[in-house]
Amino acid sequence: MSAGAVRVGRGVTVVGVAGLVVLAGGWLLLDAGSLRTAVVWAAVAALAGCVVALTGTVLRAGRVTPARGYELALDAARAPAPPGTGTALPAVLHGSRWPWARITAVALAAPTALVLFCTLGAGTPDRGAVPGRIADADYVIKELPVVAVGGVERAGSSSRASSEADYTVRLPAPHGGAAVPATFRAEVHRGVRQVGDSLPVAYVPQRPDLGAVGADTRSAVEAQLAGRTLPYGTAAVAGVLWGVAALAAFCVGTAVTGPPRGGRRVGKDWTALRATVAGVAEHVERPTGDDTGADAGTGADAGAGSGSRPGKGSARYACLMLHTDTGDVPLRLAASHRRAAPLLTGTAGWLLWNPAGPRGKVPADFVADDGWQLPGRLPAAEAARIAAARTPAPFTVDTARHTRLLELGGHWARTVPAGVLLGAAVSVVAAGALLLPVDGGWRAWTAVAGAVAPLLCWMITGLFGAPRATTPAAPVEAGPAA
Repeated sequence: MSAGAVRVGRGVTVVGVAGLVVLAGGWLLLDAGSLRTAVVWAAVAALAGCVVALTGTVLRAGRVTPARGYELALDAARAPAPPGTGTALPAVLHGSRWPWARITAVALAAPTALVLFCTLGAGTPDRGAVPGRIADADYVIKELPVVAVGGVERAGSSSRASSEADYTVRLPAPHGGAAVPATFRAEVHRGVRQVGDSLPVAYVPQRPDLGAVGADTRSAVEAQLAGRTLPYGTAAVAGVLWGVAALAAFCVGTAVTGPPRGGRRVGKDWTALRATVAGVAEHVERPTGDDTGADAGTGADAGAGSGSRPGKGSARYACLMLHTDTGDVPLRLAASHRRAAPLLTGTAGWLLWNPAGPRGKVPADFVADDGWQLPGRLPAAEAARIAAARTPAPFTVDTARHTRLLELGGHWARTVPAGVLLGAAVSVVAAGALLLPVDGGWRAWTAVAGAVAPLLCWMITGLFGAPRATTPAAPVEAGPAA
């Protein structure tokens, strides 16, 4: 079941985020019709399938704490090397794309869900019978004077508040004669149009009996005829904001985990250090050119006795500390260091990286003697310090040695709280209800409920859904401050 939970988590990561993106994009950008209907309902079905898959995984295997999820990942990754091969390095390292994918997916899902429920609540679910008949004929859009106003509903008490009202105009007869009155309901963003004011109106010159569609702007009339959920201008603004949020999500995932890594072959130009996991500690990374030196944030110099403080622009973050023959080396993980440290402390292995890799935080891997590979990142200043202080020593590469990737957090599908699952189900149901071609004041409240349901349900059920840890956690070694 351990491998099955990992596969479910990966599937939900891909399908769930893709479903959210397709649903929001289809509802926001596509015109009303069979294509939009098929796209949005297929996306809803995919999201419902993700909720069912996560619920089934938790019911079958049981929910565990995040700390226990780390233990399961470590148990699955252990593959002790045969006697005599523990000091040799594997010839090939695994790629590590899924941590980046998970974090990027979470960062992208939040703004996408916000865009989705805002547009679902504010958009018109269907263009209606009259706009549909007009759109299928040879219509024109012209400014026509208002001859009557009724059924006014204001959104606020101010005279400049947006309003909805029934407006009546006179459509020219196709072959002369008396004009044909036509009434439509339109929303005006500021105030109420009065008799004598003009509105853009769409109608069919040869068939005034089909009625008319009007709004306060021409783009809003065109959006009604196309069956778009929002006017073109509003949809464009929402799309731009959504694109900015997507780019930010990509940057967040890359900043936390580094770029996704493919498989790599260990070469003779790599740096390899024998290392032992010592625990978790805080590393202070100072900007380049700091007069305190590149190594001022590591070792005893950063302790309380040194009196040093982080300079302007310095960064502080938790790291997994490794004892090596060049001193303590911080390795930053794309995981919770305080959950990982009790499980990994005391493990011996190799810390290795390619000095010719990208700048910034250098992609590095810890390969344990008991067969697992843990990807992380090494501060560039630490890599430079080690390169300057140590003469490269030859190491042995064993092509027969294979490792397993330790994907801390890969069992997240078994750690999802029951409240979050319930809230996700409510959100999917709310999205499905808002896709129905039924208009009304309930839409805004349903959209709000769908947006906040996961958080609200998690808060309500949090006191009852947290399981106890099934195994005692080992104490965390603080290690020397770094």
